Amino acid sequence: MRKSVSWHSFWYGLFGVLVGALVVYQTASRTPHPVVWPVAAVVKKLDPSVVVVLNNQREGLAERTRGIGSGVVIDHQGDIVTNYHVVAGATSVTVVLANGSRYRARVMGVDPPTDLAVIRIRALHLIPVAFAPSNQIQPGQLVVAIGNSLGLTHTVTSGIISAKDRVLYRDGWEYHLIQTDAAINPGNSGGPLVNAEGQLIGINSSKISQAGVEGIGFAIPSDTVRYVVGQILRYGHVRRPWIGASLQAAGPHGMGLLVVRVSPQGPAATAGLYPGDLLIKINGVAVTRIRDVIRILETVHPGTVLKMTVLRGTVNLTLPLKLGEIPSSTALSQGA
Repeated sequence: MRKSVSWHSFWYGLFGVLVGALVVYQTASRTPHPVVWPVAAVVKKLDPSVVVVLNNQREGLAERTRGIGSGVVIDHQGDIVTNYHVVAGATSVTVVLANGSRYRARVMGVDPPTDLAVIRIRALHLIPVAFAPSNQIQPGQLVVAIGNSLGLTHTVTSGIISAKDRVLYRDGWEYHLIQTDAAINPGNSGGPLVNAEGQLIGINSSKISQAGVEGIGFAIPSDTVRYVVGQILRYGHVRRPWIGASLQAAGPHGMGLLVVRVSPQGPAATAGLYPGDLLIKINGVAVTRIRDVIRILETVHPGTVLKMTVLRGTVNLTLPLKLGEIPSSTALSQGA
């Protein structure tokens, strides 16, 4: 009888232990795991790659700093990407590294249409930033911006991607930008916008600054940065395709684009386009606005042959046009 009572006590005790363990397990599994905010780790990783860029301008016999911005080291050779407007008008450019070392920089090339510039310094042990493809970013994704806000070096702000492909228009060019709510202030220009892994997804360039507007900043996507930097380091400038004709919309009904003027000895003239021709399609794609032409030109390079479908009087013609390189003084608002 005592043995039976003893076994009953054992089983009751074991059952109680198991029930208690189950309660503890379920309680623990419902306890939320702490969210690890990676900003501190991102900043530690990225900080050595971010520099101060000083725009020096001569006044009489003296040279004074007239502008301050940011830049990002992109390779071990000393190349740094920044905004064009950060170095515009400078008689010399000075770079200050995170450790305080100062270097005179050489401007390797600029690209006003994308507001990008590449400068180079001679320095050892530089740590370049890692790139991430900007075409894979998503709205809501965590981002961190580092720059020299109002001259306060290596200021860190964080936020999210508000939109991944904001299209803005200026001087006839179409800009595809990243919108973010991370604070972008004067001096941040040229600094990096990075993801949670500390990889570059954009170069901070501008913000909307007006009463009642908060948290609307813009960055140039890393895919654009990589392309422009590659062009500058290879050619000294960005080679853009050129049709060599001035176009304008032909009426409100979207019939096509009227060829208003053809540049002498330009690609359009060589292809046989004439003023008065109506451009209907390019490579089979209907064009009714200048923006339609811009979108096509953004996907090709000088030397590419396009099939231009035009209406000349009552005759449809298809003319092969080999794109040239756009002269630096030509804007798409005036001609393609």
